[in-house]
Amino acid sequence: MKRLLVAGGIALIAGFVHAQPATTPPAGPAPTGLVVGSGNFYSPIVANLEEAIAFYRGVGFEFQGEPANADANLPLRQMFGLPDAKLRYQIGRAPGLPGGVEIIEISGAGGQRLNLKVQDPGTVLLQVVVRDIDATFARLKAIKVPVVSTGGNVMTVPDNGLRAVLVQDPAGHFIRLVQPGNAAATQPGTGDIRAIRVRHTVENLDRAIALYRDALGLQESRAAPATYSSSPPIADSFGVPQDTQWRLAQLTVPTSGIPLELIEFKGAHRPQPPDLADPGATRIQLRVSDIDAAATALVKAGGTFISTGGKPLDLPAGNGTLKVGVVRDPDGYFIVLINTPPAAR
Repeated sequence: MKRLLVAGGIALIAGFVHAQPATTPPAGPAPTGLVVGSGNFYSPIVANLEEAIAFYRGVGFEFQGEPANADANLPLRQMFGLPDAKLRYQIGRAPGLPGGVEIIEISGAGGQRLNLKVQDPGTVLLQVVVRDIDATFARLKAIKVPVVSTGGNVMTVPDNGLRAVLVQDPAGHFIRLVQPGNAAATQPGTGDIRAIRVRHTVENLDRAIALYRDALGLQESRAAPATYSSSPPIADSFGVPQDTQWRLAQLTVPTSGIPLELIEFKGAHRPQPPDLADPGATRIQLRVSDIDAAATALVKAGGTFISTGGKPLDLPAGNGTLKVGVVRDPDGYFIVLINTPPAAR
């Protein structure tokens, strides 16, 4: 992939270049639609950057250098649709895995903490497979993180021996720590974190699949079942009532191979759509072959264009520009679209 030389705070949007590990895991499937890859696939919006870094360092992410800011970067703030806000950010890496966690603190924009429940449409959950769940959970308990799982401790799913616990970061994002019963040695991560996936809670799974698979071109790796499932032990691990029912599908981002799970909880309805400045909101970066077509698909499905001016804009990058834009999907997930011509992939 062509390395982008990004000036100043533009590293926030081109962070996918800098967040790649030294040894890149095997590539995912070749693109067949608008999406041609991803950048930093999990980007939580927080109220306090230092508190968030301490939390994600406890999970096992590694951070280097000092936080950056967008004080002198109006085009970047306009990309967020927040020209008068203050932005600070830093990227954490999981060794041996693509992408990264891009934590963004937004202030001066009137953001209000979302306080979503795990089954609310718009919730984005980061599932982290760890090498030693007891050691990871102990680090997080030491900084007094909220525990959501029933009983407040690591739980075991009897059917497969999986051990899991659900916690929240300081802004309210849900993080599920998982250690499989078989502890497969084939997980790609080389540090404390063995694998990562993002789970997006949606109001209507069929509608979400039509958007992400059919319109945008993510590739289906686990088809959605026709009926709902339930499991009291799994429900307990998520801290939801034992009779909760759900349907889940898994898609894969082309090129990067990053999995995106879409889950619908029976009877759940979307709360008020979030603002991008709200602590608890979440972003993902998707590289697309045609940003105008991708933005149109998202808006047609019920999404909202967020960037200033209501259309993709040019962001200075090195000797040229990147065409970028932010769209909120129908369920409240913020998608950063990065136009990526063939020569830059």
